[in-house]
Amino acid sequence: MDFSKLDNYLERLPTCGIPACDLAVTQNGKMIYRRGIGFSDTEHTRPVSSEDLYYVFSVSKITTCVAAMRLVEEKKLCLDDPVFKYLPSFRYLTVKNEKKRPVPAQNVLTVRHLFAMTGGFHYNIGEASLVRAKQLPDADTLHIVNAMSEITLDYEPGTRYQYGLCHDILAAVVEVVSGMRFAEYVQKTVLDPLGMTRTGYHLPESLVSKMSQLYQYTNGHMSATPIDLNNPLIISDRYDSGGAGLYSCVDDQIRLLTVLANGGITEDGYSLLKPETVAMMQVDQLSNDARLSFWSTRLYGYSWGLCGRVHVNPFASGSRSSIGEFGWDGAAGAFALVDPNQRLALYFGTHIRSCDYLHHMVHPTLRNLVYEGLK
Repeated sequence: MDFSKLDNYLERLPTCGIPACDLAVTQNGKMIYRRGIGFSDTEHTRPVSSEDLYYVFSVSKITTCVAAMRLVEEKKLCLDDPVFKYLPSFRYLTVKNEKKRPVPAQNVLTVRHLFAMTGGFHYNIGEASLVRAKQLPDADTLHIVNAMSEITLDYEPGTRYQYGLCHDILAAVVEVVSGMRFAEYVQKTVLDPLGMTRTGYHLPESLVSKMSQLYQYTNGHMSATPIDLNNPLIISDRYDSGGAGLYSCVDDQIRLLTVLANGGITEDGYSLLKPETVAMMQVDQLSNDARLSFWSTRLYGYSWGLCGRVHVNPFASGSRSSIGEFGWDGAAGAFALVDPNQRLALYFGTHIRSCDYLHHMVHPTLRNLVYEGLK
């Protein structure tokens, strides 16, 4: 292995306005690369370390999918079940017609649509129904998700890919099926068994000092400005956001990804997921039309599976990863990769909002340099 090119690339990131980052790579369950660059505070007194915590935002979706797939594996949840089986408020949905007016939806929203991000939902948490719901004294996950059933869909379920609140709804389904609060179910079945002791849905005051500085990026100037520590997608103190709610650290996230890359079984024999379940997560879930709408956003050569993006076409993607590689990224620049074919896992931690440069340039470059270094 030779990761000298990867080293050089990471060292240059601060000149592109990336103040701090931390990269971990495992293969066959062993750490083969770990490097932190920069400082975790604006005063440059805290060099990046494994102690740093981050809001991982949409990387949370991986944990949510794992939690839900455990229930699928146990035959307590079926991918093609209607969502209203578990959340009755979703029985009668509306969708925008060609004149952008709400009309009754013709397609039934299914659990598979939630996994595949084809539910027709957008990501506007300022919807009137959500604003009303969060003001209730008992504004927990089920209350707020039930309010999402009042949102008029942009597309008929199953017809188009659109990034939205699907995984927040999936978390509520998990809560109903498991009979436990979503955060407690994740704690019991994922975090505790994997030793992910520094991950959770609501940041306690005692850990605020461990959080890495959060920044806002100015893409044209390639500069980052410090901003207040905040995750607006945590809608209330009792709301466990399956789509973007986790705080975590690089060590915890690479631990989860490593288990998935190695077939879902931990070194000490705990079955997070069966190998055949992990294989299901590598399967493209989008129709041709839905895949085109996914490609219109970014990630040519990828589609969407049961746990985020899925690599389907190396010629179109320019990716050195295997077909079936999957994972996702986050609004503050985190990047997660699982390649079961190579038994490889990668996690990149950083804390910069609105950084198109990270998503479009840094993530694919890091991915390819890792694979190049392996050879």
